[in-house]
Amino acid sequence: MSAVHHAKRTRLPARLRLGEKPWIIGCVATESRLRACARKAPADCDWLEVRLDLTGLCKGKWLEWCAAAQARGRPVLLTIRDSREGGKWKGREADRLALVLEALPVVAGVDMEIGAHALMTVAKAARLCGTQVVGSFHDFKGTPDAKTLRAVEIRGRQMGADVVKIAATVRSGADLARLMALPAQASGPLCVLGMGARGAVSRVALPCAGSCLAYGALDAATAPGQLSCRELARELARWGVRKR
Repeated sequence: MSAVHHAKRTRLPARLRLGEKPWIIGCVATESRLRACARKAPADCDWLEVRLDLTGLCKGKWLEWCAAAQARGRPVLLTIRDSREGGKWKGREADRLALVLEALPVVAGVDMEIGAHALMTVAKAARLCGTQVVGSFHDFKGTPDAKTLRAVEIRGRQMGADVVKIAATVRSGADLARLMALPAQASGPLCVLGMGARGAVSRVALPCAGSCLAYGALDAATAPGQLSCRELARELARWGVRKR
């Protein structure tokens, strides 16, 4: 039986559901890293985010390798980030949607931008497969005001996201304070990230404040201010949020 078929028959354990606790997400950004994760689970992370816009289609083996990584105990969150929100995908939206829909019966979660028209379609299809959906928002210029951030969360949940992810660039203490306040005000599972040099502290502080996902690099950082998974695991253990 192939790894893909095995993954289709396997339900994600409840203890690994997104939103249950602060999980460390290890970012897979190269074909070689995805191939390595298919052979051996990396330490210091609970989930893998496979950035297919960065890895490419791996000579057609990307889905097989995602399934193999899950079989080794690391649920996969598939992301094909659009270039308009900091990713490398510049192809047709219909092609991106087709790849996501193909992956739904195999991977444990998918991420799509809240601003994407396809998010609602993906969310409806994901529910039929038992696959979780992260609806994401990115601002690489600054941090929106509190009213806008709240509207983003509401919109994400209306479109069917199980977890809403908000990543914004921190340029001042006031920006950081607005992001820190979000988890306590959220109406459901929320991931909040502060990007940039001034937002680096939030990568540890926000999971301590209730943000449900902490993204770390397995190789080079895939976002401004991102720490390595090892650094995240060490710091979150130090603050009692996670056991090493």
